[in-house]
Amino acid sequence: MERFKKAYAAFEDYFTGGLLFTGLTLVFVNVLLRYIWGRPQSLLDEFSVYFVVWGTLCGIAVALRNDHHIKVDMVFRLLPLGIRYRVSILAHLIGVGFALFYTFYGYQLVHTYIISGQRSTDSQFPLWIVNLVMPVSGVMFTVRFIEKLLFHFKNGGKDWLAAQSRRPD
Repeated sequence: MERFKKAYAAFEDYFTGGLLFTGLTLVFVNVLLRYIWGRPQSLLDEFSVYFVVWGTLCGIAVALRNDHHIKVDMVFRLLPLGIRYRVSILAHLIGVGFALFYTFYGYQLVHTYIISGQRSTDSQFPLWIVNLVMPVSGVMFTVRFIEKLLFHFKNGGKDWLAAQSRRPD
């Protein structure tokens, strides 16, 4: 199981990093084309946005895995440890609910685009592929929220409590 976790974490890192790198490289190339040769390409603009959005949305799962996501915990840290434990469980349950909601409606959006056959204006690229990021990233969020939730119950919550006591305030 530990080997699978490492492989999945590596997939997340390389997948999101590769998408962001590709998108930003396309932006850079188009800037060069625009200001050096005076010939910007609208396709590069379009696809750079797609890659950056994909990398960002899928990268949220990486931020969640590493606890680098945005959170307001000033009040949370003032709570007694037992209440923090319960609040954290509730927050992760809400996260799982959100991720499932996001995944389900993302899938419905993709299905609608497949049925309608709608394509982008410039490149005529199928929009269902562009919007596939919603269910894909939603599954990635769900995996990470469930992982966080399971950590709360590991060893009867002792591992979570130990991790909290090691956190700098």
